Amino acid sequence: MESEKRYFIEGLFIIGLSVAAALFAVWIGSPGSRDDVTYRVRFAESVSGLAVGDPVKFNGVDVGSVKALQLDPEDSRQVLVDLRLRKETPVKTDTKASLVMKGITGSVNIELNGGSPEAQLLAASAPAGGIPEIGTEKVGLKAMLDGLPETVGKMAKTADKFSAMAERITVVANKFSAVGDQTKQVMKNVDDLTEKVKENPSLLLRRPKDPPKEQTAQPAERFRR
Repeated sequence: MESEKRYFIEGLFIIGLSVAAALFAVWIGSPGSRDDVTYRVRFAESVSGLAVGDPVKFNGVDVGSVKALQLDPEDSRQVLVDLRLRKETPVKTDTKASLVMKGITGSVNIELNGGSPEAQLLAASAPAGGIPEIGTEKVGLKAMLDGLPETVGKMAKTADKFSAMAERITVVANKFSAVGDQTKQVMKNVDDLTEKVKENPSLLLRRPKDPPKEQTAQPAERFRR
């Protein structure tokens, strides 16, 4: 009887200790248990694959999680993403947030990059009572795909310039070709004349014929006499 009672008390103690440890862990990991700071990111693109609770990384290091997702009530083309980051996270005024795909599953993470040493902390520069907003940037394949139309447009303009240049070169080449043809014809005429002179050198001794003299009209009075 005593042993059963002792086992019962020990069991209750172990269960109570386990529950207390679980509650402590939940309290440690619960929102607001640390001096977390809320930041906002305004994405002008789809955030498909991003969910509340997803980790936020700063240069690959976990620094917090996604707190909330909502459409911008003033502009439905933008998505407002609130982040809960640890207080010591060095988010500067030039820190940028980007969406980075995780493998091939279609899910994405928010990655923070940048933050020069001389830049001011974003939280310190934000208006009192407002949520500091982190700027965004596009990186990797997404940035390349988004910039593809502009790249293609630049390539098309360059191709048009080369085409116009080729046309001008063709016109100039045709003019030079025409001059070359005329020069060849002149040289051919000179060669022909040279051959004729070789065959008959007397051609060089001939004087040109004098033009016929104009007949002067005789006065009518001379015939009357």
